[in-house]
Amino acid sequence: MAQEIYFRHSLRVNDYLCKGCTTCMRTCPTAAIRIRDGKAVISDNKCVDCGECIKACPHKAIYIKQDDFGRLFNYRYRVCLVPTAFIGQFDTKYKTKAIYSCLLKLGFTHIYEVEHEVARMIELYNRYMDDHPEITTFISPYCPAVTRLIQVRFPSLVDNIIHVRAPLELASRMITKKLVDEGARRESIGVFYVTPCAAKIAAVKYPVSGKDTYVSGVINMDFLYNKVMLMLHDSDKNAQPINHKLNSRDVQWSLAGGEAPHFRGYHYAVDGLSNVLQFLEKLEDETVDAPGLVEMRICDQGCVGGVLTTNNRFVARKRLEYRARLFERLERSNLRETPSDDEPLTDEMIDVMTIPEIKPRSILKLNDDFAEAFKMAERMKTIEKALPGVNCSACGAPSCAALAEDIVRGEASIDTCIFINRHSQASENAIHSIWGDRVKTKETNNDK
Repeated sequence: MAQEIYFRHSLRVNDYLCKGCTTCMRTCPTAAIRIRDGKAVISDNKCVDCGECIKACPHKAIYIKQDDFGRLFNYRYRVCLVPTAFIGQFDTKYKTKAIYSCLLKLGFTHIYEVEHEVARMIELYNRYMDDHPEITTFISPYCPAVTRLIQVRFPSLVDNIIHVRAPLELASRMITKKLVDEGARRESIGVFYVTPCAAKIAAVKYPVSGKDTYVSGVINMDFLYNKVMLMLHDSDKNAQPINHKLNSRDVQWSLAGGEAPHFRGYHYAVDGLSNVLQFLEKLEDETVDAPGLVEMRICDQGCVGGVLTTNNRFVARKRLEYRARLFERLERSNLRETPSDDEPLTDEMIDVMTIPEIKPRSILKLNDDFAEAFKMAERMKTIEKALPGVNCSACGAPSCAALAEDIVRGEASIDTCIFINRHSQASENAIHSIWGDRVKTKETNNDK
């Protein structure tokens, strides 16, 4: 049965390197991976681009596709949309100005820091929370992997997500507006975001909001880091971003715990996939009471722990915290002006940044017709009972329940199970030597 495609993902499998070892499949939190013909296959509808499979793969067979860097030169105005997590990859002996200078030498004409929009994002969050007093627990929309995870695995919580787009969308519009106001033509402006993870690529290419993006392309952070490192020794140290300098709050926004403290009332910070899953499960089951704002990051320590970062996440975090403390000292001693917002939020900005609806995308949906879906669900239960229940993954699915779903969807057959499809006594003896009498044999099933 053909399945409607409502998601796309940015992860790719290198079939030449993939050994079909099932490590990625058993790691995936949404059971989005199968082994077909000895190679990993990722489901569009189930993948949330969390990147856990990349971390787990022992063969480095899963990667994240970025836009061709050569596309940069299709535009007269080439903007590098830089998150602070990128600066955190570099040793503190390298000044930010030197790093920006290298970006200009690589071909960018302008540099704009994403976190410059933090103040406006806080205002957008507060507006949304004030307009929805009926909601007790608000979930930050900052991490797109969290939003997708909620859509596919915790659909009952979609209304708890603040319906606001990510800061990179506001930043891309602000820099575009600035350049247009200065006389640039819209079509001559290319905005390229430096991403620390797969989820933000998917968020740009296939946005949950369904609205157009001003981001022209996405560049993997590890790719750009390596290029800059090769140039740092002879770079011009005077390059400046075109926006105001960031303050200490802005610098730490992408870190775990960097977002929630800026909101009134109770706030919570949860990072790391296992912690996020556990918290969402308890929130859905109503076994935890969490009024206020819940900030969630799939990556440990926040964006500095993204799969496309190059340096240790704890070290990168300390570098950004050092930068923030330096800003605080300079601001207190009046040696550095505290940045001010030169343009308040307009009704147009609010409309552009608001997501009208976040739809649940349950991975358990079997059919649009309820009666047919019910029949399929009952058949799934029957098939699962007939399977051994050892979740060995030898069938190419992560569990017996997943295989039962694949069978019902017409993507596998029950003979795929090695415990049911026996061809020799030696094979049967080997299986029993591992699993004992807890599994059924083909002969036992036939006798019954």
